[in-house]
Formats: sequence, structure tokens, C-alpha cells
Amino acid sequence: HGLCPPAAGYRRAGVRHPLTIPRRGRTVLAGLLLLLAIRPAAAWAWAGQQHVQVARVASRNMPEDAAAFRAFSRSMAFPSIYPDLWKGADSGEAPRHYFEPDRLPAGFDLLALNPDQDQAFTSEIPAAPVDIGIAPWTIVGLLGQMTDAMRTNDWLWAARCGAAMSHYVADLHMPLHCTRNFNGQETWQHGIHLRLESDMTRAFFHAGLIHPAPATHLPDPFRAVMEWIAHSASLVPDILKADIIAKRSAGGRVDTEGYYRKFWELTGDTVVQQLEDAATHLSSLWYTAWINAGQPAIPEPIEDLPPQSVFSGVGIDPPAEGQSLGVVRQGNRTFDIIIWSVMVVFAGIVIVSSLRRSIQARRAKGL
Repeated sequence: HGLCPPAAGYRRAGVRHPLTIPRRGRTVLAGLLLLLAIRPAAAWAWAGQQHVQVARVASRNMPEDAAAFRAFSRSMAFPSIYPDLWKGADSGEAPRHYFEPDRLPAGFDLLALNPDQDQAFTSEIPAAPVDIGIAPWTIVGLLGQMTDAMRTNDWLWAARCGAAMSHYVADLHMPLHCTRNFNGQETWQHGIHLRLESDMTRAFFHAGLIHPAPATHLPDPFRAVMEWIAHSASLVPDILKADIIAKRSAGGRVDTEGYYRKFWELTGDTVVQQLEDAATHLSSLWYTAWINAGQPAIPEPIEDLPPQSVFSGVGIDPPAEGQSLGVVRQGNRTFDIIIWSVMVVFAGIVIVSSLRRSIQARRAKGL
């Protein structure tokens, strides 16, 4: 205000406003901002706290004939957050966290998908694995490995597979992991993913709200997983609608207490039910692995599980005290530094260009 005339005045004089970014510059800036906006998606999931809560509840939910697994699986709770931390060092990790059935043709029968991942993507799914996700095959694959490990008395590997499985099962019960509109980007609701699963859930949810149904043996685990996905996907329209209503009730803002209270009022029951189902289904998968392995004797808990990926073997940098669990390896931080450096340089260019045009405009007007 007062530093430069309105843009309209410059247009009438045939001179570009000094703060106008050239079209090419706007395109580059938009691309960089989009990159920054979508990159955090790699770290999206239920907050780490919810992953641990789901695993702990699942541990307590094991049937009486597998009662010893309740104690054994306690050490699997915290490592359930590891898959999010593997993303920074394993480029193949992210697709294991989602499956987006709305990328399939209308009327596609999810329950008819081939449980063999290679065959499914070769002859049935018209999308690349990285686009649509591979979570269901990841879960069933880990179930098979967990079963084999129990059968051969390799309980360390069984625990590592079970902990990783916990993460992916919980992710598929987060509805926005089951839609291509995962961040509201297709409906002008950018940021809804983080608002729903992290900010709101951490504020209002606690594990005492979860009361899982009894764990059962799953005769067809892949079909069961696809049914869970179909249900999660069916919840997406109501969640998107709730976000719109909550935003409207908060005067068009999504950063107020009023917004989050209204959003929880409209979606809280869904969030609780989904996390409850995640615990039920996770305990059923663990129980299924144990039954299929022949109900072997369950050993004492394993003190610590290695943090390395069960798929690629990559490690993680444990978060420092007080640091977010979403912070991962040095490669990720290096990426941040590069992006922000580019942004700073570009901003400098824009500022210098704007100042130069301002001087030229003032000279043209004889000032």
C-alpha cells in the first residue's frame, strides 16, 4: 500500500506492474510449489501414535488359544512405524502404503483381482503399480513370510514381518489411502489428508475408544484385504463432504479450533471405527499366520526388532529426541536443502527482476 500503484494503473499505461512475475517465471514457481506441496505425501499415514496404538490393541485382541502371542507381539508395536521411515531411502516403499481402486474402470470387480501381483498387473490392472499402489499384495506377501517363519521357528523374522504388516493394514483403513484424490487435490480440498489423519486424529482420538471384534482365522486373506479396501474407499465421499461443511462453519478456514471440532463431529465415528477395524483385522492376520503355521509354541518376546526394511534392507536414522517420526534419512534432508536452495535463488531472481522493472517504469514516467 503506497509503495507502488495498483496493477490496473500499469496496465492502462502499457507498463508491466513491477511486482508482476513473468509468465515463464510463474510457471516455474508453480512447478516448484507443487513439488513442495506433493512431496510430503511420501510421509503420509496415520500419525505414528495411531500405528502404535493399533498394534497394541491387536496384541491384546489375540484369541485364548494364542494367548502367548499377546506378550510376544508387544515388541512389534513401536516398529510398526518403521515403514514410514523407510521411504526416505527406498524408492520402492511408497506404493506399499496405498491402493486406489478409483483408478480402475467403472464396475471393476475388486474381489476378482488376482492375488498374484505380477499377473494382476500384467493382465488385469490398467495402471502402473506406483500409480495405483500395491498394499494388498504387500500385506498378503508378509502374511506368507510370517507364516513360514513361524513354521521354521524363525521368530525374529516373524515379528519383523508382523510389525511391518501392522503398518500397511492400518494404512488401508485410512480412507484417503484408498482414493486417487488422496489429498483433496481433485476437489480443491488440498491438505485434507494431513488434517484428517494426523492433526485432527491426534487431537481427539485415544486408544481407549477402540473396542475390536474378536480375531478370527481368515480362509481367504487376499479377498478379506480387498473387502477392507472397498469399504475404506466407500467412505471417501462423506469425508470430503465433511471437510467442506467444517470449513464453511469456520468461516472458510481450516486452521481453527472450530474447523477441527466440526470435522471431528462429522468424521470422528468413522475414524474410530476404522482404527478399531484395523486392530481387529491385524489381530486376525496374525492369528491366521499362526494357525496356518501349525500353531507352533510361541516364545518369549524379542527385546528389540532391527529397524532395517524387510524388503530392501535399507536402514533408517532414528529420530532425535523431540524430533518428528516423519524425519528420515540424510538423503531426504538433502532433497529438502536442494529444493529450498532453488526456491531461494528463484525468489532472488524474481525480486531483482521486479526491482529492475520498477526502476524502468519510474524512468518511463519521468520520475
